[in-house]
Amino acid sequence: MKKGRNEPGGEIRTCSLTVPGIRDQNEDACGVYTLTHNEGTLILLAVADGLGGHPAGEVASSLAVQSLYRTVSSGVETLRSLEATSLQPLLARGFSEANREVIRHASTDPACLGMGTTMVAALMNRDGEGIAGNVGDSRAYLFGEGIRRITRDHSRVQEMVDQGLLPPEAAGSHPLRHIVTRVLGRPEDIPDFYPFSLGEDRLILCSDGLLDGISEQDLHSLVSRIHFSGICECLVESARAGSRDNITVVAAGRR
Repeated sequence: MKKGRNEPGGEIRTCSLTVPGIRDQNEDACGVYTLTHNEGTLILLAVADGLGGHPAGEVASSLAVQSLYRTVSSGVETLRSLEATSLQPLLARGFSEANREVIRHASTDPACLGMGTTMVAALMNRDGEGIAGNVGDSRAYLFGEGIRRITRDHSRVQEMVDQGLLPPEAAGSHPLRHIVTRVLGRPEDIPDFYPFSLGEDRLILCSDGLLDGISEQDLHSLVSRIHFSGICECLVESARAGSRDNITVVAAGRR
């Protein structure tokens, strides 16, 4: 079990928690980082979910998060400003390097051949203005008065919803819901990026194991009434009974 802690000295607080759930091995990875720039600080958050049924999912997810952090942290000093519009190229570079690292490692270790991972990440300034990116079905949400899913899944079920073949409310229980169409570990698979503004909302990044055990509406109800200091633990524990997967949550918010 890996547990994050609140970042000191800033208005935006963060936490993280990843657990294996009912599985013997945890193939998820996560990270929360504060990065320093001469104009202030940035917050980088990430969740990766190694592909189940493939080799070395736990290696792929850990490599992806570590590579993302190294690339973004080393590139912060090149930013001319911390405006949200300046952050997307840096986050995109982090995803690209993470993909290359997963592919490179798989090519040098026979035990890792064919490994892959999803990843969702967010990079934001201390005003809460930022960019989120994802490959696969790990998600980013904003919870406030309502629910805003920032990211769009790269999955068979999402394609069916987009084509009008499946109603959105049936997606969460569909037998193909875990089949992803983009992953880190394939050269042609690229992320999508989305701007967001934290405001007074709470930002939640999660692997699909969280949504396997609890609905979006129940998540919203919990997030809206829990003190931030217990939010990651509460969400994970609430999902444990129903989830058949590893569960990972990263959160950020001002309250």
